[in-house]
Amino acid sequence: MSDRPHVYTMEALDVPEREVGLWMWAMEEARRGLLRALRDIEQDELDWRGPIGRDNSIGTLLTHIAGVELGWCYFDVYDEPFPPELMALFPYEHDREPDGTLVHVEGQSLEQHLDRLAAVRRSVFERFARLTLDDWHRLREPKGEDYAMTPAWAVYHLVEHEAGHMFEVRAIRRRWRQARASPLGP
Repeated sequence: MSDRPHVYTMEALDVPEREVGLWMWAMEEARRGLLRALRDIEQDELDWRGPIGRDNSIGTLLTHIAGVELGWCYFDVYDEPFPPELMALFPYEHDREPDGTLVHVEGQSLEQHLDRLAAVRRSVFERFARLTLDDWHRLREPKGEDYAMTPAWAVYHLVEHEAGHMFEVRAIRRRWRQARASPLGP
């Protein structure tokens, strides 16, 4: 073992297929980063929509992250309806406005957002943990879509998606602190 102060490795989660476990670890690593980015967040910061009130709030992004994960697992990979018990955790029926922007989510506590993210993650992991390597790499063609993908690619995309929004959450928090420090406030 290295004597360096920081050692970075990937440790597969305990599932039958090591490759699947490595990518599930990557999903968890992205989630750890998101949770660090949310440390000590205040409710008004969670709901803030930028200086002119039209940006995505952090709460909106957290709901979106959970919805995208649910969609890629159930719709794209398994071609199954969303479980009603998970859909009950979402504050809306559709995640997009008619113009394509995300539906604004406001007034939900950080705990509600984290519970939703955790419930979706548990369900997704239960499903992905059972995949064989053949299934992990078997092409899926979701109905009504113009793409095909494998579960392996879907999980790569989920890691990339969450990491991108983690960066966005950090940027929103910086902008919120700057706005709060200004004489006009957020």
